[in-house]
Amino acid sequence: MTKPVLGVVAGGVLGLLDGASAWFYPEARSMMLPIILGSTIKGVLTGLAAGLVARWRQSAIPGVAVGAVVGFILSSLAATGQPDQYWTIVLPGMLVGVLAGVISQRGRAAGTMLCLLALTTGATAQQPPASPLAPVQPLLGKWEGATEGQPGKGTVTREYRLVLNNRFIEETNRSTYPAQEKNPKGEIHEHRSFFSFDRARRTIVFRQLHTEGFVNQYVLEASPAPGTLVFVTEAIENIPAGYRARETYTFVSQNEFEEVFEIAEPGKEFVLYSKARLTRVP
Repeated sequence: MTKPVLGVVAGGVLGLLDGASAWFYPEARSMMLPIILGSTIKGVLTGLAAGLVARWRQSAIPGVAVGAVVGFILSSLAATGQPDQYWTIVLPGMLVGVLAGVISQRGRAAGTMLCLLALTTGATAQQPPASPLAPVQPLLGKWEGATEGQPGKGTVTREYRLVLNNRFIEETNRSTYPAQEKNPKGEIHEHRSFFSFDRARRTIVFRQLHTEGFVNQYVLEASPAPGTLVFVTEAIENIPAGYRARETYTFVSQNEFEEVFEIAEPGKEFVLYSKARLTRVP
């Protein structure tokens, strides 16, 4: 096997592994195919450049240097528009170039050793840094379920997704209550929410806009138990002063959670308004 071919094979395999590591990012799982394809092509081009240099110079240093530079350039292009993920994309791309340079120069023995090293350390090296929105990221995806409470019994459809350069999580909700004894006219309730991270207070803020005109701003409180998130309002617009609201999310499993929405009148304790059970939609 010639050195350029060895570089192409090594770069392609390592690029494939690099792309597959995107599985560790929940927000990237819906784009796995183009990510893996792009990363593999990037690895092939990087390996080819390193292999051509290895054939020209009988020294690992030029091949490694060229592999690192080409990996840096191609990865920087791939990271365009993703400043928060820049080094997470660029550093593995440069590593692919370095390994392809060594493999194409040193041959199969070095290639086998380095590929085994990449396989055994890749899972740790490629895991993303913890996101400040990590506590609410299990909500990402589409959900549906049933709700009941003061408006009666109804159904819920909901979606949570990362938006605006992955700095926010947006929620869209539609609750449908058919005409019933508790609610003779029935109703459709919609709201849109945004989760953000307040760096000054180092906590998650949850803003919820309702079709009825209410705007609730919640703050994440200390978790009373693992798998439970409690948000309590610090401000509500378009309602008499003194009203409070509380949202509690309890994760039953990876694909199911329970939501309890409570309201407190001025000077009184919280009372249940609605309770929903939602299941992830495949």
